[in-house]
Amino acid sequence: MKSIVWDFDDTIANSYPGIVSATQKSLRENFGISLSKDTIFKEAKKTSVRKFVTELLKDQDDVAQAVKVFYASYFRYEKEYHDKITLIPHIKNVLQYCDEQHCMQFIVTHRDQSIFPLAKSLGIEHYFKEVISVADGFKRKPDPDMLKYLINKYDLKKEDLWVVGDRKIDIDFGQSVGANTILLNSESVDFGEDYRVSDLLEIEKII
Repeated sequence: MKSIVWDFDDTIANSYPGIVSATQKSLRENFGISLSKDTIFKEAKKTSVRKFVTELLKDQDDVAQAVKVFYASYFRYEKEYHDKITLIPHIKNVLQYCDEQHCMQFIVTHRDQSIFPLAKSLGIEHYFKEVISVADGFKRKPDPDMLKYLINKYDLKKEDLWVVGDRKIDIDFGQSVGANTILLNSESVDFGEDYRVSDLLEIEKII
């Protein structure tokens, strides 16, 4: 049986406007750091918001505490955008297609517990066998911790396992356990992915 591990932000849902805005506001409010939304978007997509912010705050006396301060405001601001989050075009079609093909589907995300009400409000929670987050105590991507948990729990076969995401860390994440990888990106980038698509509907021809 094929299994698919989906990233959430910017793969399933168009949530980056809220993520970027919350990052911008928290950096300005707490540290007087003013960055354009375009800069934040590009840097966050390279790795993650956490890595980007940690690097920005590396000269703080207590970096770990500074990151905590950042996130206290960030989560408050990001939550204000939850009702504006929309689905990426065609994702419901692809989720339904994979469901009809009897694929086991999962969400693996860096997002906190907000993933659960978001998946429900977007009307997609029923497509997934399980939704897991680093908030559950797992190590962050690209560490294979969350994938190994799913592989062991559901006896997933690596040759039938697909990881879909929009960033290099998603590809590295899948490759860390020998899974097949699909990058959702319209730009000409090469992250060593097995397949790259600019429209999610293309996945129906791959899986």
